[in-house]
Amino acid sequence: MTEVPNKLAPHEIGAGGQASQLVERINASQAGSLPGLLDFHWLEAGRGLIRGRFEIAAKHFSPHGLLHGASIVALADTACGFGCLASLPDGAIGFATGELKTNFIGAAREGGVSCAARLVHAGRTTQVWDADVSSEATGKTIALFRCTQMLLYPPAKAGERAAQGERT
Repeated sequence: MTEVPNKLAPHEIGAGGQASQLVERINASQAGSLPGLLDFHWLEAGRGLIRGRFEIAAKHFSPHGLLHGASIVALADTACGFGCLASLPDGAIGFATGELKTNFIGAAREGGVSCAARLVHAGRTTQVWDADVSSEATGKTIALFRCTQMLLYPPAKAGERAAQGERT
């Protein structure tokens, strides 16, 4: 199994504390993983909201010269993932993405790309997140993203009742 460097544990991100410390920890956790390779930078993070960005570089483009859709999806999905970790209900230990969808409605070729993700449904077993991805050069939205996160709970010990949301 591949070891993940700088792995961010749910208790580290959802423990509260100062927002600036949370943003610093999220940014540091990306080293050596896809968000770090794409140079994502998080500006604000908290329960139910996260904002981040990247500066467009050659690595974000497709071979035919357009900003690659995967760069946009990765930014939005990463935002929603960190947001989900910061918004886990008591007892939850993580999440898995159940579904994601992106509508591409614009383009960007230079400058920065920013993302604001918001929690729109906070249930015991699922969360739904919406993210707006925008070109900083034009101020226009270039993608609308929505994902559903399935919340994970520790398995029940023999003889104990399973936590709500856990399958036995």
